[in-house]
Amino acid sequence: MNPVLRAGSVFEHMRHICERPGMFAPDFTLDHLYIYLVGYDDALADAGLVSPQTRFNEWIYKQHPTWRHLPEWWAKQILHANGGDLERTLSDIIRLLDQFLATDGAEFVRFPVRSTPD
Repeated sequence: MNPVLRAGSVFEHMRHICERPGMFAPDFTLDHLYIYLVGYDDALADAGLVSPQTRFNEWIYKQHPTWRHLPEWWAKQILHANGGDLERTLSDIIRLLDQFLATDGAEFVRFPVRSTPD
């Protein structure tokens, strides 16, 4: 089961983009995701806020330390590992996002409250 993300969070947007890339760009590439994430981070920085994306990036680099010093961003490393298969890459990004949210990023998940009959 997918975590329930806080509405409007960068992670909710990332999940939606990875699940339905064609809705965001007809000829979707990882560059579209990168541009979106950079724009999101820049908008938060303009407002004097820190992006939660920074925590996700650090978590990824802890999982894959060699990626930190490569010239391409981490998602391109996943694409290369998947032999250029974009669909598998987007699935792997979602999987990594879920792992992050289940561990170090748990604060970005909201837990629905269940009401039970008395």
